[in-house]
Amino acid sequence: MRNEFVSNLIKSYLTKFPKLPSLTLAKKIYAENNKTFKDVDAVRSCLRYYRGKKGEKQKSQLGTKDFLDQEIEFVMPESYAETFEPYEISQSRTLIISDLHIPYQDNDSIQKAINYGKEKKVNCILINGDLLDMCSISRFGRDWRQRQIHEEFEATRVFLNSLREHFPKAKIVFKYGNHDERYEKFLFLKAPEIFDCTDFQLEVLLKLGELKIEVVKEKRPIRIGKLTVLHGHELFGGSGGVNPARGTFLKTLENVVVGHYHKTSSNTEASMYGDVFSVHSVGCLCGKTPYYMPINKWNTGFAYCELDIKTGNYTFYNLKIINGKIY
Repeated sequence: MRNEFVSNLIKSYLTKFPKLPSLTLAKKIYAENNKTFKDVDAVRSCLRYYRGKKGEKQKSQLGTKDFLDQEIEFVMPESYAETFEPYEISQSRTLIISDLHIPYQDNDSIQKAINYGKEKKVNCILINGDLLDMCSISRFGRDWRQRQIHEEFEATRVFLNSLREHFPKAKIVFKYGNHDERYEKFLFLKAPEIFDCTDFQLEVLLKLGELKIEVVKEKRPIRIGKLTVLHGHELFGGSGGVNPARGTFLKTLENVVVGHYHKTSSNTEASMYGDVFSVHSVGCLCGKTPYYMPINKWNTGFAYCELDIKTGNYTFYNLKIINGKIY
């Protein structure tokens, strides 16, 4: 009687869960019938018998062949992998500004970039990272002359309100840079209790929703046709040095524009099949003599991109501001 009961029990589970691997199914059966079997191995042995996995002799003696051809499912653990799809900009004329580091911005240079955007009648403005400086919550050495975080928020709101007022119909996109990310990291480390509270998110504090400014976070790349836009901190190990554009090309092998390095540079190379790749780093729009590094090789600048919407081809202008003039 017992053998018949065990046989029927095993067959019922094989019928109900035909794709589960024998060990996985054995653990389930034992957990639900631990008084019927000695251990998991005993259950697994029974399963292997009915699946014909205990040798040809015992396989030939099976009274039923129903479970011989069961396709066992390949079981995988739950995956937490995330997709990394780029954010798409499909507007035809985009003004790209980056590294304003408010409240340490260069007002004259920003005004020139804004005026240039008006002249070109841009229908998109991309703020490519480091809109704010976040000096007071930096983990690095701090400037005793630093502005408080609420002052940065207030100054940034003034800038964004003015930007929207002067470009009422343009698409405005704000991609987070490493300085902008400081705020969420600070909350996570110092105030985890309110980290996921909507009211304390940066986009809420800056009122980006009211201004219809779209946000790109978590190092997500942006595509303008065939051009990829990164802030620059996404590339592990950095790509600064003498020519940031060259370093970026070696890490991406794509048509890319970055900010982050506060230096205007370009690099163009062709593959053995004649495919041409151009990479650019764009100058900054902040003061060039910060407390932590007053001597540097930074320059002010911005960029402008014209997109052929049908083909994805683009024309890119990497512009420098020297002695108040745009080149």
